[in-house]
Amino acid sequence: MAGRIPQHFIDDLLARTDIVDVIDSLVPLKKKGANYSACCPFHDEKTPSFTVSQDKQFYHCFGCGESGSAIGFLMEYSHLSFVEAVEELANRCGIEVVREQGFEPEQPKRDLTPLFAMNEKVSEFYQQQLRQHSAAERATGYLRNRGLTGEVAKAFQLGFAPPGWDNLLSSMGANETLLGQLRELGLVTTNDNNRTYDRFRERIIFPIRNKRGQTVGFGGRVVDNGEPKYLNSPETPLYHKGREVYGLFEVLKSSNKIQRIILVEGYLDVISLYQQGIKNAVAALGTAITREHIDLLFRSVSELVICMDGDSAGRKAAWRAVTNALPALRSSRQIKVLLLDEGDDPDSLIRKKGAAHFEQLIEHAVPLSTYFFDYLATLHSLTTIEGRAAFMEQAKPLINTLPAGAFAELMKKQLARLTKTEREQAASLSKPRFGTRQPVRKTGVAPLSAMRHLITLILHEPALALKINTEENWLELEVPGMSVLKELISAMNSQNDLSPAMLLERFRGREFEKTMRALFAEERLIVGESLEHEFLGAISRLKEQAKHSRYEQLLAKSEHLTDEERNELRELVK
Repeated sequence: MAGRIPQHFIDDLLARTDIVDVIDSLVPLKKKGANYSACCPFHDEKTPSFTVSQDKQFYHCFGCGESGSAIGFLMEYSHLSFVEAVEELANRCGIEVVREQGFEPEQPKRDLTPLFAMNEKVSEFYQQQLRQHSAAERATGYLRNRGLTGEVAKAFQLGFAPPGWDNLLSSMGANETLLGQLRELGLVTTNDNNRTYDRFRERIIFPIRNKRGQTVGFGGRVVDNGEPKYLNSPETPLYHKGREVYGLFEVLKSSNKIQRIILVEGYLDVISLYQQGIKNAVAALGTAITREHIDLLFRSVSELVICMDGDSAGRKAAWRAVTNALPALRSSRQIKVLLLDEGDDPDSLIRKKGAAHFEQLIEHAVPLSTYFFDYLATLHSLTTIEGRAAFMEQAKPLINTLPAGAFAELMKKQLARLTKTEREQAASLSKPRFGTRQPVRKTGVAPLSAMRHLITLILHEPALALKINTEENWLELEVPGMSVLKELISAMNSQNDLSPAMLLERFRGREFEKTMRALFAEERLIVGESLEHEFLGAISRLKEQAKHSRYEQLLAKSEHLTDEERNELRELVK
């Protein structure tokens, strides 16, 4: 595996980067007071609510809540992974990405550029055959009968593999090097008699592109009733069917404001929906929907709709997709399920009833939680003890794959209600987490928001963390957020020149990332001496809370106190 990118490199990269320059190169900004503003690129608006702070090296939209550092912006706007965003920023700064020692592969990373280049040439070859080959009329006629226009065929780079055994081979395999590339890409194959021939013959060709638009493989559909109906590229250095989906590049290219992706079954479903103006559909590539597919799509949107055909195979595919997706359902991610009527698929349905009808079905898709329990109820009766036991035995292991959080707890509670085991399965929510608002207890104790306030102040002015004495007892107080505060203090003590954006990046992908970004985005109204006064005040409140907590502990064991503890209790009540 490639080496990890060390934290010190990310810190250095952010120190070299001006977020205003990065965002302004993609979304024109206007100076507004101390900050810069624009209409948000992540949602539709007429009045600018998107703000970029050069001081904090942070962006925030007051309309939709999107926020983050320069790395986060590239991830959201350009739909890049974290590593890809770091590489893009490093390229802008003219530096090489540093990776930690001990994780590098023994062999240098292979240059796949020649294989990508060959795939592009092959794609162009197939497109040319669709336009010019004498046998292509059957293919173009088939596409016209499916209601597809030349414009949409061009958008998806559709092609045609003519009849014959060596059309591609004779055009592209002029020498051993090129022939070797064709073999490695699965575009030609050799049989037991040592005869080499084209994999795709007399088929409509669907180039498969990754999210960057690079052609990684091909799918082919027979024009007549031959078998197999669909044939895809085999696994290659470029193409892994469990990690790619068809149409994602076109989805991301169509808009930077995609909020939802529809996951359908076939190439033609994607293309037909696109032609009707529904440009946010993708398809799995002849395989079950995997966890890798789900994670790939959730990097671009927060909501997925699994839309499957109404036949038995479609229903089974939907259930497999849902069970594979459960471990990916972190906070803010949502999945809905739409099962079409028997005999319908997205392609036929949208041609028959139009885009408005299909969009209405999508809007009323069933939430994953409802679908999950409804599906199991079709398998196990909830009216008998035996049925409820079987229901629980199938549901519980699946629910346990959910990430810890409110959704997982509520799913457990619903399972307990349906199986009538509330008492035995009392599914109380876990103890309060940092970032969740808690009711203020009327005990005279300082409210828990003191911790939230303190962390917010440090995020805005990281140097404040250096003023905290790490030996003080109040830091042992068990309250939500204490672990986060300690991590901030530790980070600043190890490197005292960290910027707010650098601190924020340390929480990427972590449990409290969303909360930290929200705190970071809060407008700073207090500066100078008043800021330090607020800082010391928050610490004072936490010290009082720690004092009260210790008092309660000693009072609870008052009959068994040591002499030292009795003296401590006397001091506390003074």
